[in-house]
Amino acid sequence: MKEGFEYFEKAAREPEQPGRFVSIADDLPALELGPGLSSRPLVGTNLLASFVRYEPGAGAPRHAHEEEQLFVVLEGEVDMDLGGESRRLRPGDAVLIPAWVPHSVRSTGGPVYQLDVLSPPRRALLKLLEAQG
Repeated sequence: MKEGFEYFEKAAREPEQPGRFVSIADDLPALELGPGLSSRPLVGTNLLASFVRYEPGAGAPRHAHEEEQLFVVLEGEVDMDLGGESRRLRPGDAVLIPAWVPHSVRSTGGPVYQLDVLSPPRRALLKLLEAQG
């Protein structure tokens, strides 16, 4: 291996599945999560990436779940409450949400584009995908 690239391992075994390229807008189904709130989930074996859009003023009510979540703001601004602490988040801000920590999110005015990564895949989103068929 080239000097300085030790982080990049060679495959130790055969992959269980092939990789895949997707177009978020064209290949991923849109799921309505609530008024003005939609998700386009990309499901893997051990994680789920959810590309989330908030219309102005939309939000997710206070909730908690067993899946660990990485929340990343890509466009717009949101106010988030995480376990009783509130912050305004802007593009480039990220939040690590451990299992069962209550949290809520609301767009601060304009539209918002945000990425969630959940591990294991969020059961509630898998059920919505299954129901949509």
